[in-house]
Amino acid sequence: MQERFATLDIFRGMTICFMIIVNSPGSGAPQWAPLDHAAWFGFTPTDLVFPSFLFAVGNALSFSKRNLKVIAVF
Repeated sequence: MQERFATLDIFRGMTICFMIIVNSPGSGAPQWAPLDHAAWFGFTPTDLVFPSFLFAVGNALSFSKRNLKVIAVF
């Protein structure tokens, strides 16, 4: 079995944790401003969640594709 990239797993876990925090702020209380999406123009830390997740998925796919080439699946 191939060894896993711990940093990639940690980054992906932190991103998913941040997704949960951003999308479910709690019991109906007002959302904390940095965790709210920008209305149209602007940028908040929340706007980094999905691009970060895509970055992690792209890295994971590049590593898994390399392993699949070794066993001649593609």
